[in-house]
Amino acid sequence: MPRRERKILGASTIAAILLALALFASPLAAQKTTRTLANATVPFPAPTAADFVAGFVAAPTGMTFTLNATTGASRTTAALIRATSLSFGGGKVIGDLEWRRSDLATWNSVTTTNVQIESRVIVRNGANDPWNNTIFFRMLLNWTTDAPATYSANYVITLSQTP
Repeated sequence: MPRRERKILGASTIAAILLALALFASPLAAQKTTRTLANATVPFPAPTAADFVAGFVAAPTGMTFTLNATTGASRTTAALIRATSLSFGGGKVIGDLEWRRSDLATWNSVTTTNVQIESRVIVRNGANDPWNNTIFFRMLLNWTTDAPATYSANYVITLSQTP
C-alpha cells in the first residue's frame, strides 16, 4: 500500500493563505456622492426701518444644494452647515445670521461647528437620487447694537456620507 502523508499547516502557512485572501479579495465599491450648490452667494438688501421693526432682514433668494450618488449602493447622506468666522464684522456676532430649510418654518442660528441641515438615505439611481433642498437666510437686526456698516460672513456646506 502506498504511504500517505498528512501535513498540518503551520502558523506561517496559514498567515500566507490569509494574506493571499486579503490581497485577492474583491475590493468594496467606492461610494461617491457629489454636492452641487446653486446661488451660493447670498446678498441681503439694505435694511429698511420696517426691517429693524421686524427685527430681521431676509435674503431675497435661497441657496439650493443637490446631493447625487455617482457610484456605490445605498448610503446615508447629510448636508451640514457652519460659519468660518465668529462675526460679521462691525461687532455683529455670527449667531445673528440665521438659516432654515425651505420645507421648515424654524430658524436656526449659524454656528462655527457643523450642524446637520438634512439627512436622507440615498440609493444610486433609485430613492432620493438625487435629492435637494433650499436654505433661506436672514440677518437679525437691532436698533441699538447694529452700527451702520457693511457686514459679511462666509459659510460652508459640507456633504457627509456613511456606507
